[in-house]
Amino acid sequence: MKKKVLLGMLIFPLLAYGQVGINTTTPQKSLHVNGSLQIVNELNVGGDATTIGSAGTAGQVLKSGGPGMSPSWQSLAGVPNSTGSVIVVNGEFLVAQEIVVQLSADYTKPAGGGSTDPIGNLTNIIVDNESRYSGNANTNSFTVSANGVYQVTMNAQLSTNNGESPVIGIWDDTADGWVARVNDRFTAPNGSLQTYTLITSIPMVTSNTYSFRVANNAAVTVKALSGGGTGSGPVTQVFVQRLK
Repeated sequence: MKKKVLLGMLIFPLLAYGQVGINTTTPQKSLHVNGSLQIVNELNVGGDATTIGSAGTAGQVLKSGGPGMSPSWQSLAGVPNSTGSVIVVNGEFLVAQEIVVQLSADYTKPAGGGSTDPIGNLTNIIVDNESRYSGNANTNSFTVSANGVYQVTMNAQLSTNNGESPVIGIWDDTADGWVARVNDRFTAPNGSLQTYTLITSIPMVTSNTYSFRVANNAAVTVKALSGGGTGSGPVTQVFVQRLK
């Protein structure tokens, strides 16, 4: 009985000031532990006098809320099983939307007075981690899952008439106009091949639909495979990745 009274007398002065110290006589917070801490079960954060705090879910990490604010449990990266690059947006980790597609066969746009046509046969999908791309023998389209800046890379091997100026790029189907494109005078002999490459970063919005397109006055063929004595392999590829 005397031991219990003595223990209460030792702790009471600390409790009187609203602070408890373990291995310290000068606690700096409501509970000040000068030593190691072992938690056998869950750790709850937040809550108040009548509600229990959150224990989070498996795989989450504890993020500070800053001075005077409760920390919170948050996911380290968006969808753990997504294929893609991890980026940081507004202080949070997420897997960036990515689209990588190659031609499954050559596509020929017929002569059409400079018309702008979706590139058909863009059906060999390498990556589409948010399932927002679609394509068939005649057309293609995609949307983005968040407003932001996206890197666009298009590499295409073309064949058309000498002296033509074919164009490849990203078309905004909703606004009905180019958002990024590249063109160059075709200087190779008729029936030969010339490579066109577009590398840029552009803003895109969730409310619009986009497509990969080609334009030319004369007929133009977009090649699926390279050829020649050095071998053959995919030569036309489109790529879109969210940056921020």
